[in-house]
Amino acid sequence: MARDVFAYIGEPDQLMSVREARLLGGRQDGVRMIQLDNGGALECTILPGRAMDLYQVRYKGANLNYIAPCGIVAPAYYDARGTEWLRSFYVGFLTTCGLQHIGSPAEIAGEARGLHGREANCPAEDVRVTRDRAGDSMELTVEGTMREARIFGENLRLHRTYTFSYGEDAFTLTDTVTNHGFGARPFLLSYHINFGYPLLCEDTEILLDSLGVEPRDAHAAQEISRWREIEPPTYPYQECCYFHELAEDAQGRSGYTIYNPHRHIGVRVSWKHADLPCFCQWKMLGKGEYVLGMEPLNAPLDGKKIGEE
Repeated sequence: MARDVFAYIGEPDQLMSVREARLLGGRQDGVRMIQLDNGGALECTILPGRAMDLYQVRYKGANLNYIAPCGIVAPAYYDARGTEWLRSFYVGFLTTCGLQHIGSPAEIAGEARGLHGREANCPAEDVRVTRDRAGDSMELTVEGTMREARIFGENLRLHRTYTFSYGEDAFTLTDTVTNHGFGARPFLLSYHINFGYPLLCEDTEILLDSLGVEPRDAHAAQEISRWREIEPPTYPYQECCYFHELAEDAQGRSGYTIYNPHRHIGVRVSWKHADLPCFCQWKMLGKGEYVLGMEPLNAPLDGKKIGEE
């Protein structure tokens, strides 16, 4: 029988708790953070100070993603040159790449574009957390807006909203990119979703309906028959990247599942295929650098860049 949970509580924290803080010490100093639980088995850490990205997700207490040695780094330390982006790349559950560049560093029309663009180091503004009734239950939303803009250039806003329902071990991420300029402005967007130990280990299964796979380079080509395999950590390890053509279901959605049968934990990710038609798999199984990236994109990672003829 349906139960009005609000008749049993005095404060929303009894159902879904939310804590906001600013971090102290080292290069994380001052970064705004939101920690929440959904009243079920899901705990999330969102960083408004870093593009509203997901630093960590836990399910039934188990960590689901990788965290790099640099840890959380404030945007003030971001260096846009070459691959210096990696010094701020804590990896986490989600790092947003874009909006004017994705992929390897490049020089286009005399402008240097650093690895994966600037978006991941844009702090959010107009951040809001709300908990509202949803029928007899509760819904939690966390939202904020990132501004990627300059004079004589782009003037873009990315508005992000996370939606959680009480006790449901799932969430929805909704992004809207708006051009506030007066001329057409394309954008590139990659959702760098990353999995780590203990979800990721030799027992982990990759469930991906791939219609075709292409290696990014010669080394990945040598290992292409093993793209589904998760090996134990080794050193040294050379990363492998694969580009997949994904199937769509009857609703026009694509997705994948990362599942650990021995721990009985897994993650399902899905999206509208028309919005994000491209997909990259990043396999990096080194000692201390043990991570699987599964990344939907709105354009090919190594495709034509903004401003190229």
